[in-house]
Formats: sequence, structure tokens, C-alpha cells
Amino acid sequence: MSKALSQKEKEALLLLDQSEDIGAKTLLKVIHHYKSDVSKVLTDSQKNLAKFFDSTSVEKIVQARSGKIENKVYTQFKIKPVFWGDKEYPKLLAEIYDPPIILYCRGNIKLLDSICLAIVGSRKHTYYSKSVLESVIPLLVSAKMTIVSGLALGVDGLAHYLTLENSGNTIGVLGSGVDNIYPTANHQLAARILESGGLILSEYPPGSRPYKSNFPLRNRIIAGLSVGTLIIEARHDSGSLITAGLANEYGREVFSVPGNIDNFASEGTNTLIKQGAKMVTSADDILSELNIESISPENLLLEPQNKEEELIFSLLEKGALPVDKIAKETSLDIVTINSLMSVLEISGKVEKIDTGFKLKGKLKQNKGAK
Repeated sequence: MSKALSQKEKEALLLLDQSEDIGAKTLLKVIHHYKSDVSKVLTDSQKNLAKFFDSTSVEKIVQARSGKIENKVYTQFKIKPVFWGDKEYPKLLAEIYDPPIILYCRGNIKLLDSICLAIVGSRKHTYYSKSVLESVIPLLVSAKMTIVSGLALGVDGLAHYLTLENSGNTIGVLGSGVDNIYPTANHQLAARILESGGLILSEYPPGSRPYKSNFPLRNRIIAGLSVGTLIIEARHDSGSLITAGLANEYGREVFSVPGNIDNFASEGTNTLIKQGAKMVTSADDILSELNIESISPENLLLEPQNKEEELIFSLLEKGALPVDKIAKETSLDIVTINSLMSVLEISGKVEKIDTGFKLKGKLKQNKGAK
């Protein structure tokens, strides 16, 4: 795009984009044809439109421009449209051959300018996926990488969740409108992403439903935003392999976690490795391939999220302790401590050893501390 769009031009594109029948390809044609002023598409005669667009496109454009933008939806859900050509538009995504013309965003759009890694995998993941993510995400987060995924059930949701548990940044890319979180089971996760300074985005306008055909297109955004894509557990026909193929097509790195040869959940990931994907057994495999400096577990900075975590971290900072000692020193009951320690272990903040639990990093000091 040779010039930034004016507000009037943006409103014209928003109006057209509200039509379910008009997609990114038609919007791109409109931009290329009306180079001097895109908003002219709203007033141009059908006769002139017919000179440059096929009859089906003309009919869609004429029908769409008779509508109006429901600004109250944008206000209610704090939706900010980011247009192809805007300075906020992610540079990597702009490089793909069919970038979305409009990204509808909720949350921290500054993350569009961060170093992103896509993590995708099976919706019916096994404990293996959970174990892998618990191992790699703390170091990826410490290396200031933003984790991108599709807010789906399974590996996607787990990647978002563990990123948040490690105080990291994450972006959820939807196949529906950003005011229509799908699947509904991840409503709370989506809310937590926004509350934690994350971002939820979609190329589909507010109110859009999660049609099955939307998700392969959604995958190109996940791959396009990211410097690389990590696949964790995928069947031979998994949609995650579409994302991996797109990442490869865009010249981005493809990472794959190996699995047992007799496990159907690892058929796709093992095949990717045979086809040339980078095999991943640790976060360092990803960081070294991307030339990003890794941080050892000893140098991880841990920040308590509540008073209970602050008490536990302060104790473990002095050395490893068993659960009963932690309960005694914090004056919390053993049931509560067991639950807390399980969550902290899952999130990669503590590690269970022979003598009890130990911190997997250093306690972050308050700025005001001397």
C-alpha cells in the first residue's frame, strides 16, 4: 500500500467488511482500484463498478454500502480496527501474499510489534503436551517472546494459560468476531488474556459467527504474525499441520516436538521432522534457531501474583522445603498448600525435588526495594 488510509476511507472499508459476502480479496481489489480515494466505492455508479469488478462483486458492494456501522459494538467491547498500511499493522503479517485488510483488536495492540512464536497442536492433547509446554514456555516468556495461538481447546488454550501463569504476553487469534469468543468454554481464558495485557484479534468483523471455513484462514494469521511455529502433538490430518505448512510457505521457521512412533497423536509432528522441521526437545532449540538469547532457569525472574505466592516464594528463596514445612511457616492448611504447589509446579515457577519444592528462578525485587 503506497499511502495511509484516511478516516473516511477506513469507514468505507469497515462498512463493506460487515457483509458476510465480502472478503479480504474483494477489499484488496477495492483498494487497488480506488488508489486516490477508497471511499469513492460508496458513491461510484454500478456502471463504473461493472467496468472493474465482476457482476457478483458489484452486487455485493452495492448491497453492503446501503448498511451502517454499529459503533456501539466497537465501544462496548473496546474494539480497535487496525488497517493494512497503518503503522500499528504487524510487519511480518504484511509480508504474506494475502494479508487481512483489517484486524479487529481487543486489548494491547502494542503486542503486534513484538517477537511472536505460534504454538499449536491437538485439541485432544495428552499429558505429554502439557509436560512439554510446562518445560518450554517459562524460558520463551523470559526471552520476551509473545505466544500466539488460536484460543481453541487443547494445546492452544493450554499455551495461552501457561503463558499467563508465567506472566507472559499472549495473542489469541479467532475464527469469529472478537465480541463472539469461540469456543464458549474459553470465555474466562479470553477475559484473563485481556485483563493481563494480552490481545485478542480477528479478521472477521464484530458479530461474525465461527464458521468452519473461517479456521483455515485464521491459521494464516497465526503463522503470518510469528517468526516461527511450534507444533505439539498433531495427528496426520490435524489442522495444526495447515498452520505449519503456511509458516513454511511464508519462509518462517517450523518447529516440531517428537513423540512415540506408536502414538497417533504424534504422527503429524514426527512427519514434520522427517520433512525438515526443526526438532524441539527444549526451549533452547527454538531460541538458538531464532538467534534469541536464552535465559537459564536460575535467572528467571518470578513475580508473586498474590499474598500466598509471596509467602511461599519468600520461604523457598532460602532453600527447598517440603510441603508440611511450607504449611507450618505460612500458617496455611495442608490442603491449600498442596493445591497452590501443584499450580506453581504446572506454571513452571517451582520444581519438585527429593527434599521438597524449590524455586525455578529468582524472586523479582520491588522497584522501591533498597
